[in-house]
Amino acid sequence: MQAIEFEAVIRERSIPLPATMTLSIGQAVRVVVMYEDLHLQAGPARTDDAISRLAANPLVTPDFVPLSRDEAHER
Repeated sequence: MQAIEFEAVIRERSIPLPATMTLSIGQAVRVVVMYEDLHLQAGPARTDDAISRLAANPLVTPDFVPLSRDEAHER
């Protein structure tokens, strides 16, 4: 397997390949996309989603017994 590395800008939900690449239709490829999430770097973590609210304020239920691994996989 050969590897190439290039930078591109996403256009219309696709990543354009360099003109020098010669790939055939149906050819198997492995794709790794690395990107910087500017929203996470710009400010604090989001706390308005349901998971963040539950993590900050967990529900407390009396007499709660969690399922065992086997019981959880049975469902």
